Amino acid sequence: MPMKRTIFFAILAILCASPLLAQEPVPDSLALVREVEAQNLRLLSERAARPVVVAQKRVARERFYLWYGHLTDGSWGPDANWYPDETDRLYLSVQGASGDRDIVWSEFCDDTLWSRPRPVSREAVSPGDELFPMRSPDGKRLYFSSNGLFGMGGYDIYEASLLPDGSWGRVRNLGLPFNSPGDDLLFCDTPDGRYSIFASNRACGPDEVVIYVLRQGSPVYGPVTPEEAARLSKLDVTAPDGGYPFVRQSEGSLPMLAFEKPEEQYEMGLQLLGKEGAMARSNRLPDGLVYQVQLFVSGYTPTPKQLKGLSPVYSHQQKSGKKMYAAGAWRTYAEAEQGLRTVRRAGFSSAFIVAFNDGKPISLANARKKESEVKVITEEIRIVK
Repeated sequence: MPMKRTIFFAILAILCASPLLAQEPVPDSLALVREVEAQNLRLLSERAARPVVVAQKRVARERFYLWYGHLTDGSWGPDANWYPDETDRLYLSVQGASGDRDIVWSEFCDDTLWSRPRPVSREAVSPGDELFPMRSPDGKRLYFSSNGLFGMGGYDIYEASLLPDGSWGRVRNLGLPFNSPGDDLLFCDTPDGRYSIFASNRACGPDEVVIYVLRQGSPVYGPVTPEEAARLSKLDVTAPDGGYPFVRQSEGSLPMLAFEKPEEQYEMGLQLLGKEGAMARSNRLPDGLVYQVQLFVSGYTPTPKQLKGLSPVYSHQQKSGKKMYAAGAWRTYAEAEQGLRTVRRAGFSSAFIVAFNDGKPISLANARKKESEVKVITEEIRIVK
């Protein structure tokens, strides 16, 4: 297959800090952050896998992924995305319009062009960052790290399984001992079926990670005591095996990829999905006048359950550093009023309508005036035969 690496598509770097997940939107407080972290850790620590650790290596956090010796030398780009040779599908972590990083995939079209990038899964989109997408050698599982989904703190590792229709199913947190209150990153399996590898800073400083090599196999989860969970989380080497090649690879000077131009897609209106809601696939609002229903402002990332079935929910960065979360998108105030009733019935009794023009907030008075001016102009148009 010819070389499929040409020009376009800027893909940025990795690993920036992000707030922990909160069970409920609450004011900023270090004590509350610690309480939320403990709650999440407790929930995800009730069951754990018992992998066999065969090796580990401490390395600098910067470009730690180059120590994954089973991956092709030079296949890591400077943006921390992996570009395997001889493939018809790529999985990338890219910066979206809101500034957060999302996992997208693209198919090869011809000698120079790839299809426009598409999100891998609605469940894999969060207000945080999703990094290091790695598909299993058999193509049936996709692993990635996120600091915006329900987890133990920092970055956690997640898994999605391939469905018969070619889409990716429900996203699952790998739990203990793969995840911890620290940053857990870049899980993948070796093609020879021998090892599973991931990195974590749970046992070292913020500028380092330990790369853990495990005996490959589908993890079997079971209940554990707190003492056993603590022991498992240490990931001590129990069956030394020098078979994994800890060889530092070189970073490739890969040219950028040429993609089809993406089509702008916006989710208008509002849906009730059930018990859990969902963030918008694209966090960017369409141009022109748009009404939304403000839910709350928080320094923490809400879980799908906290969205109470509402979809799509958008996040808007505030000057305070927090984010404002708003549901739905409508062109008229009358439609937004109907959406407001739906939102309040869902449990957000203090919700209210807000307005944007070309993505920038404006007062409701100006929005109503602008809306009436558009209607007048429309009514004056006549078709003369």
